[in-house]
Amino acid sequence: MNAFEWLHDLLKYYDRQMADSGMNDFLTYYVYLTRGWDRNLAKTIVLHDEEIYDPITGLQQKTHYGRPNWDQIMPTIADKHPGTKIGVFFCGPKVLSSTLHKACNQHSSKEGARFYYNKENF
Repeated sequence: MNAFEWLHDLLKYYDRQMADSGMNDFLTYYVYLTRGWDRNLAKTIVLHDEEIYDPITGLQQKTHYGRPNWDQIMPTIADKHPGTKIGVFFCGPKVLSSTLHKACNQHSSKEGARFYYNKENF
């Protein structure tokens, strides 16, 4: 089983657990598809955008397309969760790992949210 399939199964499990517990907002995750999608996939995404589950992954939280902009994403998360420790888990290329790790440090504050970077290797 490849890494995303394992992670997908785990996220689907947590989606169900959180829904059953009435804690749908407990876990937030961001899945980015940065390449490998074409015009046909884009049509599918648009046609199914209003559905509860993501048309590509079947997860409750929607897939994002393109590269993430951490300077927009992290402040938004920090504003929603002031004074919170936030775990950031990453698996991917070394260059992106370094960028994300720096963003976690840059957007952490003693008074506000603190991002804790964790790199996973599968």
